[in-house]
Amino acid sequence: MRAAIRVVLITAALFAPGSTVLAQAFPGKMVRFVIPFPVGGSSDANARIIGPYLTERWKQQVVVDPRPGAATVIGTDHVAKSAPDGHTLLINSTQFVQSPATFAKLPYDPYTDIVPITRITISPQAIVAHPSLPVKTVGELIALARARPGALNMGTAGTTLPSYYFFMLAKVKMEIVPYKGAGPLMIDAMGGHVELAIGALSSVQAAVRQGRVRMLGVTSRSSAFPDAPIIGKDVPGYDADTWFALFAPGGLPREILTRIHDDVAAVLQISEVRQRLRDIGGEPGGEPQEEFAARVRNDIGKWKKVAAVAGIKPQ
Repeated sequence: MRAAIRVVLITAALFAPGSTVLAQAFPGKMVRFVIPFPVGGSSDANARIIGPYLTERWKQQVVVDPRPGAATVIGTDHVAKSAPDGHTLLINSTQFVQSPATFAKLPYDPYTDIVPITRITISPQAIVAHPSLPVKTVGELIALARARPGALNMGTAGTTLPSYYFFMLAKVKMEIVPYKGAGPLMIDAMGGHVELAIGALSSVQAAVRQGRVRMLGVTSRSSAFPDAPIIGKDVPGYDADTWFALFAPGGLPREILTRIHDDVAAVLQISEVRQRLRDIGGEPGGEPQEEFAARVRNDIGKWKKVAAVAGIKPQ
């Protein structure tokens, strides 16, 4: 009888979600980075930069698994429904915290079905102007926009939420011109077809260096443009960085979560990795898991508020 009880206890320990035995089993097989974007984008680049270093640490192959579609919902939902054992992870962008503001119903709960681990890169957003627009700073832009309400236009690629957030905090009104991608947006910005553009620094930096558009400000400090003014100095509270981060299925045992976080954070400290991430327009992340999780919760609420103020109805 005692032997039977012992077998039952050992079996229970082996399969307990938070057990040390389970944690020690990671990684026990290939690890997949699910990318909810098409191949060739920034999320794909982030995964392929850090993947080989994690393969070396974990002694298991780390592979990229693209599952694009529905503004990242398809890939994110796949990870949300995967086994919480650390072998299926998600690399998503700020789209993760913006989707709850633009989708009436998601197939996963962003608060419980997905666990934030840490950011891999942070890329500042930048506001640029065509040289014909008589402004050189964000402060001058705000003054001009208030003097000419609704007369100025701002191009944006992908989501329009960062633009509406700027308008809300700066108390200005402009026309938004949406573009499907950063490429077409910057072509029109350089040609003067839109007076202003807002986008990831990595998308606008070439045009700025060529003098085709004028840099007005960035959302956070960047090694690419260390002297660029911070938008928040003229618009207090404006925080709209683009980031790419690592997530896991909800229910991931704490031991595995900590192991993954610590290994990724260590890889992000390698000088070669940091330089390669900066080459694609990002500043390396790696903040504590609890800090990033709190940011995710806060940002979901922030973008919901922005969408409500802007009158954007979730679809």
